[in-house]
Amino acid sequence: MTSPTILRDSAVFEKFASPFKEFGPAGTFYIADRVFRRVSSGVTVHFYELMAQPLADKPLLPPRLGKNVVVREIQRDDPAVGLMGLTDEVLAFRFNQSTVCLGAFKKGTFIGSMWFCIGPYEEDEVRCTFVPQPESSGVFDFGLEVLPQHRLGVGFVALWDGANRYLRDRGYRYSFSRVSRFNLTSRRVHERFGWFCLGRALFVKLKRFQFMVATVAPYLHFSVSTNTRPTIRLRA
Repeated sequence: MTSPTILRDSAVFEKFASPFKEFGPAGTFYIADRVFRRVSSGVTVHFYELMAQPLADKPLLPPRLGKNVVVREIQRDDPAVGLMGLTDEVLAFRFNQSTVCLGAFKKGTFIGSMWFCIGPYEEDEVRCTFVPQPESSGVFDFGLEVLPQHRLGVGFVALWDGANRYLRDRGYRYSFSRVSRFNLTSRRVHERFGWFCLGRALFVKLKRFQFMVATVAPYLHFSVSTNTRPTIRLRA
């Protein structure tokens, strides 16, 4: 008969080992972020994979599956904006850039949205500017979100299908993005559509202090001012 102590120790070990099973060596950063957030709300760790995704020139969905979903551009005063669950501060930050928001609607019901920045994108999670290269053929996507009750359907694929058409019609060939190494859902969605990794970047924030180390230029960056941020240029 297995003793309670052994079972308890096994459960503790399993909980500790779980991040390494899911994220590999990057599990160290995941654990560090969880610990820092408990100790102080001012300390966070962000580990990104920087990627490029070719825009498909063929439909991602058969017509019969996508016929009930319409993807269209959402303006700032669109009622759907209120269904996104974003604060006024975040919405202002996004709309004040050269962004496009696309929304997916199934039989008229809002099911999800995604954002693109035409030109340099000022990241709001960390202090960093991402620049697609060349800007004439690439955009930066972020904020992909499908409402929970629609995630098991065609929501993600339908949204990307509409985005591909929208961007291809305007001459773009690639969409760049940064995806948290710890966001398995987002990584799997992008992997499904043929993304490839351009590099990785680790950010550590302690209130106003920010440290970045990356596998792409500028590689290292220190900042103690909210007005100072590194610029990462992404080229497919």
